[in-house]
Amino acid sequence: MGVKKLADGVFEGGGIKAIGFAGALKIIEEDGYVWRNLAGTSAGAIVASLVAVGYKPLEIKELLDTTDYRKLVDKSKIDIPIITPGLNFIIHNGFYKGDYIRNWIDELLYEKMNVKIKEKRKVKFKDLIIPGEKDILIGNPKYKRKYKLHIIAADITREKMLILPEDIQDYGVDPDELEVSLAVRMSIGIPIFFTPVIIKDIKTKEKFYIVDGGLLSNYPVWLFDVKGEPEWPTIGFKLIDSDEKCKRNKINSIFSLSKALIETMLKSELDMGVIKMNNLRTVEIDTLGVKTTEFKMSRERMMDLYNSGEDCAEKFLRNWNRNYNEYLVFRRNYCEGYNEKLEV
Repeated sequence: MGVKKLADGVFEGGGIKAIGFAGALKIIEEDGYVWRNLAGTSAGAIVASLVAVGYKPLEIKELLDTTDYRKLVDKSKIDIPIITPGLNFIIHNGFYKGDYIRNWIDELLYEKMNVKIKEKRKVKFKDLIIPGEKDILIGNPKYKRKYKLHIIAADITREKMLILPEDIQDYGVDPDELEVSLAVRMSIGIPIFFTPVIIKDIKTKEKFYIVDGGLLSNYPVWLFDVKGEPEWPTIGFKLIDSDEKCKRNKINSIFSLSKALIETMLKSELDMGVIKMNNLRTVEIDTLGVKTTEFKMSRERMMDLYNSGEDCAEKFLRNWNRNYNEYLVFRRNYCEGYNEKLEV
């Protein structure tokens, strides 16, 4: 490994396809990069949270080797195919509860942080504060760079994007006290597939429904942008299906319709096109046709996806210095007014 190089990392949402991120991370970190701030949406929030507490790519790979992905879609004790998910959807507004994923994240985060927090409790955002960091994000003093991790979710009650932990204060909760696993669970709440997280305002008791951040920003690579030239780069990790131009969803039931809706929603930003500036700082990972909710994939297919992450990161690094210099020039010469867009 060479000289340490600082960077911020941002991970796109994409369900089970996020396995490719682990392979990409291995190559980028072997090149000497260490992460200052991290952010993610949906499955990208899971990866970002693991990296934020100190998991290394090979450790994440080991987790992939030992995880039964079928458990991620937690089922009721009485499970009748089609009928049980249908009842869950009617009663809870989603086919699956997502409790297993939240508990799984809790265990993984605590395993890395138990020495630091010195008590048996869930990891909170106050445990991920960068000492002495005073800078803000997106030109707004509400959002603090001191939090090593940021997660995107969507409040469909108020039709508003949430940047967590800071936006949890709108519901009467101290951002420092927000549990990281709860923020991740909010962000992975794929509409229809998982039940929404319901947050009650502490003062008014009003209920708010929170779902997958991909509904509003599936790839928040903009989050760490600053006015002028940044001290260090943001490296984004994005999931690309090389066969997507030929893809056709077969819709012949409520379930196939739901899957098509999910896939389309999570690709919304991709369909609009990622501007050239962001392409220049993005590791584009070929997902080899893997579906967002393909939780029953074989180990062989999983490793193919992991290896694809490695291959795509190597390709990214071959052109990285040139591309990042082009990115900086692009910002200076062609993005007049871009800095004003950082204000919210």
